[in-house]
Amino acid sequence: MSEKTMVNVDLREMQEKVEDGVKSAQDMGHKYALAYVGMWGLLYDKAQELWDAGMEMVDKAEKRGETMEQELNKQFGKLQEQPEVKKVVVAVEDSVDVVSKNAKTVVGEVEKFLSQFQPKAEEAVKAVTIEIENVMEKVIPGYDEMAAKDIVSKLPGMPKESLIEIREYEVRGKNRVTVLREIDVLLETPDVVAA
Repeated sequence: MSEKTMVNVDLREMQEKVEDGVKSAQDMGHKYALAYVGMWGLLYDKAQELWDAGMEMVDKAEKRGETMEQELNKQFGKLQEQPEVKKVVVAVEDSVDVVSKNAKTVVGEVEKFLSQFQPKAEEAVKAVTIEIENVMEKVIPGYDEMAAKDIVSKLPGMPKESLIEIREYEVRGKNRVTVLREIDVLLETPDVVAA
């Protein structure tokens, strides 16, 4: 095997290791970004479950209160002529008012608690989306709107790291053969070393 062939083999081997390392780092970064967003999503889901459960309990309590009020009104309607009963009716009405105020306070506290999480979850989703878009905008501005031939014309002379990023993005996106083939050719071309 000649020295030139051996150097090409070594360069290719090193390039493959670098590409594997970059791909692994990109995959891990993507995984961590998804996990971060996912945690916010799970927190939001749990908060929504708590909200729904709280509202369901308030609705049940309200229906039960209405039923009790109707039953008490029927029973006390019969006895309403008696002075002792009038005192009890006033006490029950006061109790209903207190329960109603307490229920409103509980609903307010639940709404306040849940409102703390929603903006943070929305911010996290926006931040991750913007970060993904920014990475490609830095490499080739307007990439997603460009035709394959326009992208291919911009590839020569780009650093290998940028070519690897573009390849990964293209594979996950439109997966155009023309772009991928040109990137592969450029990645296989050894760098020119000045003498």
